[in-house]
Amino acid sequence: MVLRRLAENLRAQNWAAVLSELLIVIAGVYIGLQANTWNEERLDAQRREQIIRALVTNLSDSISVQRLMIEQIGTGLSSWDDSAARGERSPPFFYRIEGSDTPPEIWSTFAQMQLTDLFDPVTLFDLMFFYSELDGVGQKYIRYVTFVEDRVLPGIISDDDIFYDVGGQLKPVFRANMDRLRDFQQETLRLNKWADCLVYRLEADRTFDQACRRANYDLEGMNSQATVRDVNE
Repeated sequence: MVLRRLAENLRAQNWAAVLSELLIVIAGVYIGLQANTWNEERLDAQRREQIIRALVTNLSDSISVQRLMIEQIGTGLSSWDDSAARGERSPPFFYRIEGSDTPPEIWSTFAQMQLTDLFDPVTLFDLMFFYSELDGVGQKYIRYVTFVEDRVLPGIISDDDIFYDVGGQLKPVFRANMDRLRDFQQETLRLNKWADCLVYRLEADRTFDQACRRANYDLEGMNSQATVRDVNE
């Protein structure tokens, strides 16, 4: 209809009407493109919110599990240290995770969702680095628990004396394995702080110039938010 009127006005050289029709066409095209842009932005915002919720849920679950692990390892190691101080020849303390030895590979799933369009480069790097470290620490735990299953558990079943030398000292190979567990506890504590920092980063209404690790897992505003949360609780 508009194009037909435009053609008629051109033949009649009715330039005022031609200009009016052109403005109508241009306005219609612009409104259509703008509406399409708004719709795409709305869908992107919804998709980003869904991915953030999924990430926060996964990170929060990791925080809960890691805190329990840190507490249980700390309690077990302290108890063993106390028994050693009393001169007891207790078997080396060991820690085994129920279920799978490593967490599921969550990041490989998120990596297929074109996250570069949804997050700023620093946030994306922070997430990638965290999940890479989580996997690396998990591999260290596998090496630790493999020794436990190959050497410690059979020793407990057979004879506790295999753990100690003639001087009554825990043999270096078993002490080294317990030191790996202490290292794993500290690595898990670091990951726990990192995950907490990432949750704050994802839920904040702003971007941050520093990655969590570079900021020592304490982004601007984290302490004040924690204080408010503690007061409310």
